[in-house]
Amino acid sequence: MAGAAPTSTHPVSAHPPPVLSLPEEFLLLSHPSTGTARDSIRGAAACAAAELGELAIRRRLRVIPTMKRKVFGFDVYFGTGRIHLLNTSPTGLAWGDALLAELEHHVTSNRRPIGVHKWYRLRGNEALLLHRAALIERFVLMHDFSGELLYPDPALRDGLISQLQAVSSGLAPMDEHMLLLSDLVSSAGLDDALGLRWSLRQRLDHARGVGAVAALPQDIRDTSTVLSRFVPSMRQGGSGGGGGDSGDGGGSGDGGE
Repeated sequence: MAGAAPTSTHPVSAHPPPVLSLPEEFLLLSHPSTGTARDSIRGAAACAAAELGELAIRRRLRVIPTMKRKVFGFDVYFGTGRIHLLNTSPTGLAWGDALLAELEHHVTSNRRPIGVHKWYRLRGNEALLLHRAALIERFVLMHDFSGELLYPDPALRDGLISQLQAVSSGLAPMDEHMLLLSDLVSSAGLDDALGLRWSLRQRLDHARGVGAVAALPQDIRDTSTVLSRFVPSMRQGGSGGGGGDSGDGGGSGDGGE
C-alpha cells in the first residue's frame, strides 16, 4: 500500500552504524518518519552548502563573506561570499575529492575564487541526488512499497536529533560540526520539526560570537553563517538564484563569469 513504511529485508548487521558526512546528515534529518520529503529546491541548496561545510571542517576550504561589519557588537553580513581553497589533498571522500578538483578548475580558469551563488547554479541538484542515492544504497533511506516515499533509518535519525537537542539545550558543547549542521537545519526551517529550541540569548550570543560559539575559529563561524544564509535565499529566489548573485563579487558580481 502506498505510504506504508517499508519492511527492511536486508539482514541485521553487527557492524557499527555508518559514519555520515554533513550533507548526508542533513538529508537524513530532512526526511521525517512519515516518509514525506521536504521541498527539493531547499534540499538541493542545503546539500550543496553542506558539501562545502564538510570540506571546511576538513580544512580544505573556507567561505569568506563579501562584507562583514560589527554593528552594536553584532556581526552583520552583507551579500554572500566566495569559496577559497586551502588544501586540495585527498579527503577520503570520493565526492569531496571530485568537488575540490572542480573548484580548483574554476579558480584556475577564472583566476579568482568562485562565488557561492555561482557555485550553486553549477552544482544544481547534483549534491541532492548524489547523497540521497548513497543513503539509499546503505539503507539509511528506504523506499516504501510504492517507491514514492523515502523513510529514514529511525535509530540513526533519532540519534542525530538527540545530539542536536543536547547542544541546543546546553547539555553538550557546540563544536564545528554541530555549528554547521545546526545552522543549516535552522535555515531550512527544520527546528520545530526536530524539537530544537534555541533561546533568544543563544541566538544573540551566536550573532555576537560569544557564548557557545566563542571557542570556535572565526573562519568556521563565518563559513557557517554565509552557507546558512545561502539556503533560504535560494528558496526565495528559485532554483536559478536570481537577485542576490551580485553580492558574491561586489561590483562585478558573478553574472559575467
